[in-house]
Amino acid sequence: MEPHQVKRPRLEARERPGLEARERPRLEPREWPGVEAEARERPRLEPREWPGTEAEAREWQGAEAEARDRQDGAYFHSYSDVSIHEEMIADSARTGCYRRALQQGYWGRGAARPGPQPGAGVGLLQGRTVLDVGAGTGILSVFCAQAGAARVYAAEASVVMAERAREVFEANGLSGRISVLRGRVEEARLPERVDAIVSEWMGYGLMYESMLRSVLHARDHWLKPGGLLFPCQAELFIAPVNDPALQERLSFWAGVKEQHGVDMACMAAFARRCLMNDEMAVGALHGEDVLARPSMFATINLYTVTEQQLGRLGGLFTTSSFGIATMHAFAIWFSVIFPTSARSDSASDNHATTSTVDGRQASRHKDDGQFETSTNSDGRRASTAFASSVPSAYTVNPTASSHCTVTANGGNLQTFNRCADSHVAFDANADECEPVVLSTSPFAEETHWKQSLLYLDEPVQVFQDTVIKGKITLTPAEDNPRHLRVALIYEIGDSGKQTKIFKMGEDFSSYD
Repeated sequence: MEPHQVKRPRLEARERPGLEARERPRLEPREWPGVEAEARERPRLEPREWPGTEAEAREWQGAEAEARDRQDGAYFHSYSDVSIHEEMIADSARTGCYRRALQQGYWGRGAARPGPQPGAGVGLLQGRTVLDVGAGTGILSVFCAQAGAARVYAAEASVVMAERAREVFEANGLSGRISVLRGRVEEARLPERVDAIVSEWMGYGLMYESMLRSVLHARDHWLKPGGLLFPCQAELFIAPVNDPALQERLSFWAGVKEQHGVDMACMAAFARRCLMNDEMAVGALHGEDVLARPSMFATINLYTVTEQQLGRLGGLFTTSSFGIATMHAFAIWFSVIFPTSARSDSASDNHATTSTVDGRQASRHKDDGQFETSTNSDGRRASTAFASSVPSAYTVNPTASSHCTVTANGGNLQTFNRCADSHVAFDANADECEPVVLSTSPFAEETHWKQSLLYLDEPVQVFQDTVIKGKITLTPAEDNPRHLRVALIYEIGDSGKQTKIFKMGEDFSSYD
């Protein structure tokens, strides 16, 4: 795809089984009809005790579960085509980062190996057991086995791809160490708990397709205490952007008369309404398209986050524009971080992160709810924001202080300021400490995720130091939890507060 080209997200999928059927809400006393005193005296009725509704509740829950099964069937079936697997493996930033993260240290022991060398360090998977959630073609499972894993369990819900993975393992002489678990990971029965879980669960805007819930299920049921997650942390960023591809399309109608002799400039307003709509677009931007310093509005600690917390992910942001430009949209992107050492149970319980990688900077909150700006140790100025409404499992905390370097998408080493969190301790004293970061930032190597674009209703002119602030919230769609909804409240300069709700993903077609 040419640079700046915008495309609608394909309805591709990653393995995650459906959610449990929702239960009817419980009626609290204040919701009962009648006087308050009478309401207080009445006993609380559980759903199963509602008179005359048990059959109705079962029917409703059955229909809900049936709908989820249809959505999951279509979801898993969409991974039976070779194109999506080709696209993912061809993404050198993605595949290379996973290879380095999984094999770091093992190939540094004098073993010859073709291709780029991963960073040196300890061999985290040597002699370990690993679960690969959503194995697909099985390439990550092979990486684990090549890194010295004793046993790997490759869970894959697509019947077609489970067979393809089995063929890959046989072709690489690894059938004895890699076992294929065909079916949903929620239904898997492993013979043992594992030392590590690996999964490439990220979707557009990080949360599209909601596969992370399957990883959390595997974590809670099959990961040993102190086990590792690859990746172990995710970060979400937002920034105002100019979209050259959109600008070209909006300007198209003004040039029709010169080329064809027909004045069609009146079509511009219609084109703007069609293109700058409420659907999240996916497009590749470059660093020069970013109009202000990006803000990190949420982080997810995969060791501690709960499924409930994933239901409402977001935070506040604030930034100031670099200069005069036309703003078309907000862009969101993500980064994921891989562990470089065994987890430390004695680490602090405070989850705290501050980072500046490829133009990224961290959010931090203040008790008074005000925005603040800080200067990082490398002298770069970081925009930060209050995000107290974000649960602690993914709230950024202002106390980070330790430092090491990271490899972002295999490029040059970047400064990375990081403190030990409650579960993962990076050995900052080791010379070979190089946490691997997979970034989908417009400042980094392009990935197949590109960036997710939230278009304004119309272009807005910004000037130097125009303040741009707001709140962003990501939630799964009610009708299909694999789809993504984004609520954006924002203010550009003194234009007043604006609200827009975005969607990504339509209903999957029925598949039997």
